[in-house]
Amino acid sequence: MSWWERRNSEVDDIAQGYADELIATDDTIATNPKFFSEPCAIYIDNEKASCLALESVDKAVVLPELMEYWAAKGRLAPEHFQSVDCSIVHRAMKSLKPAEQRFTTKHTVGMCGAGKFRKRWGLDSKNRCPLCGLEEDHLHVPRCPSDPAKTQWQLLL
Repeated sequence: MSWWERRNSEVDDIAQGYADELIATDDTIATNPKFFSEPCAIYIDNEKASCLALESVDKAVVLPELMEYWAAKGRLAPEHFQSVDCSIVHRAMKSLKPAEQRFTTKHTVGMCGAGKFRKRWGLDSKNRCPLCGLEEDHLHVPRCPSDPAKTQWQLLL
């Protein structure tokens, strides 16, 4: 046997010995502690993630909090969560330029620099659309009835 083949056999023997230990103690699921180079260990459904699969992390960590937020803010009722296809939303967002991604995200959650927030941030004294005079929030922006706004949206779309 070559040097590499002997090392491979040694490692195989060590692994088999460890497997035999686990079987003897009826503990066939080995612990998988955090490695020295890992900033943290991530467990999904009580199983340590061996690689950073962002989709799994999103589903386990980000999505539950996001759904709770949507429900609390009245943005999306819990019974409609299943109708959101996150993979399609992800693909759609990735097809946009970074500036468009930022605008879409801020607009979707209602944090765009329009009337309500401009007043809250002290940039305006009133919550009014400068084009039509109606109360302005993130939902008003694409629906503004003024001709200049309609023209601008047609150019963007």
